[in-house]
Order: sequence, then structure tokens, then C-alpha cells
Amino acid sequence: QKGEPQMGYRLKETEPVPDGIKRISLDQIDRALDRLSVKTRNRDRAVHEARVCFKKIRAVLRLVYGELGRDTFKLENREYRDLGRKLAKTRDTAVVAGTLEELVNNFNKELAHSDIKTLRKRLRRSKTDQHSYRKQTLSDVAEELSSARQRVETWPIKSDGFSALHAGLKRVYKRGRAGFELARVERTTDNLHEWRKQVKYLWYQVTVMNPMWPKLLDILADELSKLADYLSEDHDLALLSRTAIEQAPALGDPAEVEKLILLIDQRRVLLQAKAAMLGARIYSEKPNAFVNRMQSYWKAWRPTADIDSVDTQQMDLAFEATSST
Repeated sequence: QKGEPQMGYRLKETEPVPDGIKRISLDQIDRALDRLSVKTRNRDRAVHEARVCFKKIRAVLRLVYGELGRDTFKLENREYRDLGRKLAKTRDTAVVAGTLEELVNNFNKELAHSDIKTLRKRLRRSKTDQHSYRKQTLSDVAEELSSARQRVETWPIKSDGFSALHAGLKRVYKRGRAGFELARVERTTDNLHEWRKQVKYLWYQVTVMNPMWPKLLDILADELSKLADYLSEDHDLALLSRTAIEQAPALGDPAEVEKLILLIDQRRVLLQAKAAMLGARIYSEKPNAFVNRMQSYWKAWRPTADIDSVDTQQMDLAFEATSST
């Protein structure tokens, strides 16, 4: 996942916020349309990259939540969520097959039994069977996406300043922090999955705001990317575990499936421990403190008046937070 956000996925220094948000969103739509082209050869990769574009758009929608208003936000967010879900079915089959292949490569001796080979063949066959369905799905999603593209210019974004981003950024950080606390107490697959979504939204939002203070926000974005990787791998392993349990009755020796699930569980415990440690650092601030710090960076980046008018108290808080990072 590293390197996913492109340079164009950022606000420009002299660009009005409404123009920047719309430019970024249109660029992601065009990238997704390119990936969904009928000429696409590697459809698994195309599906993955198109879904990433949808997630980035949804992160941007959340960033300007306060400007869009509830109704517009719900309409647009539902659109890109549903398009992503249409592609998810084709992705999950490929991910489960790929996750098992990776485990076999890492634990060749432990997973060399014929029953595991049978499971691998079943998953490969299931992936192949999705080919024709996948082609039609990509075409349908591309058609709907072209229609959604036309609405971007009508998004009601008026404010040209941090006020356009304040409510949305705080909302995502707050939800991510709550997701971290819940996942730490109850490490269920659903809780971890919900937390992962908020982590990705914050990662993408920080990337959009990167020019405020590139070096510092590069570090935060890298940490969020790493945290998203831990949680994504954990989620993929959970999918594989569920599939293995479903397939177990059709395989000869249940002990081999149990061995596979044990390896999965061991790996998930490690990933979850790493995620908890990193999450504790990223979400150490309270939402108001985090957003006020970001606002201080914005004011220094885009001073609306003389530098003396910048809230010196907020700047002090910003430098204190930086020095303690």
C-alpha cells in the first residue's frame, strides 16, 4: 500500500479549497475509469486500484463533510461505497487465494500436506470462475461512475480555508480514536475492520493536506499507511480463516486445516499487537487538540493576514506537539 496516494492527491498552495477538492476527486474518478477500461489485462489489480480510488474519494467527501451537508454527503458517499462493494466480491476471491499462497511460501514445511494443496486448487479455480463475471462488473461500474462524475462540479463547497475541512477532519479522527479504543478492548474481526476504514480515511486526508508541512505530515502519513497495512493483512487472514473453515468438511484431514488456522491466528495476534502499539501513538491526542494542531499548520501555510494575526497559542501547542512526536 505504500505510495498509493499520488502527488495529484494534494491541495496546491494557491488553490482555492473548493477547486482543489473537486480537482482531486475528478482525478480519482478518471483514474478509476482508466483502471476499469475493457482493455485492462490484469483485472485483479484493476479492481484493487479502482477500489482504492473510491476510498480516496470517500475520504475527501468526509474531509468536506461540514460543507457538503448531510444529504449531499450521504448521496455521494453511498454512490462510491456501493460501487466499491460491487467490485469487492471479485476482489475477495483473489485476496483469499493470494493470502494462502503467501502463507504457503512462508510456511512451506508446515503447509505441504495434500489437503492444503487441494484447498489451494479450489481457491484458484474459484478465482478463475469469476473471470466473466468480473469483466461485466467492471463495465457496469464504469458506466455508473461516468454518471457520478457529472455531479462533482455541483458539490456545495463554499469556504476557502481550514473552516471547510475542520469538521470533517475532526469527525474522522474522533471516529478513528473511538475505533482504536473499541478494537483494543474487543479485538473482533468486525471491530478491527471498522477501525481500519477510519485509519485509511485519516491517512488519505493527511495526504491531501500534506503541503501544509510536508516533512512532518509525510511521517504521519507513513505511520498511518503502516497501521493500515497491519489491519489490512489481519483482515485478509480473517477472510482466509473463514474460507478454510467452510471448506474443511470437503477436505480429508481436518488436522491440516486446523494447522493452517493456527498459523493464521498466530500471525493475526502479532499484527494486532503491532497495530495496537502504533494506534496508541497516532491517536494519543484528543480530537480537538489534533484538529487545532492541524489548523495551526494551515494558518502558517496560508496566513490570511499579517503573521502576527496567527493564533500564537495554537502555534505554541503545535510546536509542543511536534517536539514530543
